[in-house]
Amino acid sequence: MAKTKFSIEDAFRELELILSDLEDPELGLADSMNLYKKGVKLLDKCSQTLDKTEKELQVLKEGACDHE
Repeated sequence: MAKTKFSIEDAFRELELILSDLEDPELGLADSMNLYKKGVKLLDKCSQTLDKTEKELQVLKEGACDHE
């Protein structure tokens, strides 16, 4: 089974859908909890991705400063 590459843009779109679904007054408690858990996992993955990107940018910035 091929693992798909994580896209933060896709994750944000999915989070928007989750938020929209959570606003449905007809949604049951179990479904709400499942959506909430999915949202928390997506937010965690987004946070990890942003942290990694920030570190990569810092390394690039430091490398550029070394060459000046």
